[in-house]
Amino acid sequence: MLVGGLALGLVLGAAGMFGYSTYLANAPSLDCGGGELCGAGTVCKAGHCEVEVAEVEVEEAQNDEPEPGKRKRRRGRRGGGGGGASADEGELAAEGGPPLDNDSHVPRFDLNKDQSISMSDGTGRLSDAQIDRELAKLDSSFQACVRDAAARMPDLNSGTVRYSFGVDGKGKVTGVNASAPARLTEAGMVPCVRKAVYGHKFPAFDGPEMKVTSSFAVD
Repeated sequence: MLVGGLALGLVLGAAGMFGYSTYLANAPSLDCGGGELCGAGTVCKAGHCEVEVAEVEVEEAQNDEPEPGKRKRRRGRRGGGGGGASADEGELAAEGGPPLDNDSHVPRFDLNKDQSISMSDGTGRLSDAQIDRELAKLDSSFQACVRDAAARMPDLNSGTVRYSFGVDGKGKVTGVNASAPARLTEAGMVPCVRKAVYGHKFPAFDGPEMKVTSSFAVD
C-alpha cells in the first residue's frame, strides 16, 4: 500500500508539473512587468519585450538659394583713387553687372617727379591740339566705362573724373593716375579709365617725357 501510494503520488505530481509547464509554454505573456523585466534597448509592448526603435528627428536643411526674384549680391573692391592695383578680373561690384577692370598692370604716374634731360634729347613735344585730338579718340572708351559703371550701380551719381599720365618720345604712355567721387569710384570708373588711357598710342615726338592732365564729366 505504501509503495502503491507513493507511486500514485509520483504519477499525480508529474502530471501536475507537466500541466503547469504546458500552461506556461502555451499561455500568452500578457505581462512583462511593465517593462521592468525587459532588458536595455527593449520596450514592453502588448505583453512582449520588443527592441525599441529610436525616432530620429530629421532637421530640414536650410535652403541657401535666394528667394525667387532676388539675387545674391556680391561685393567687389573699390578702385584706388591714386591708380594702384584694383579689383581682380571677374569680380563683381556691389550691385552686380560687368566685372571690374583689372588695372594691376598699369603703372602709376608721378606728376611731380623730377625729369632729367640729356643733350641727346630733342626739344620736341606734342602740341595741345594734337593731345586734344588723341584724347577725343578715348571718348568712346570713357563712355563704355560709364555704361559699365551704371550697370553695376543703377543709381550712379554724377561727378568729374580726373586723370593724369605721362607720354614718352615714342608715344607710349608711361603711367596713369585717375580719381573720381566715391560713388563713381565704387562703381569701377577708376580702373576702367586707367586701362583705357594706358592702352592708347600717342604720336611719337622728338623730346623728353610729357606730362598731361585732363578730365571729363559724368552726368
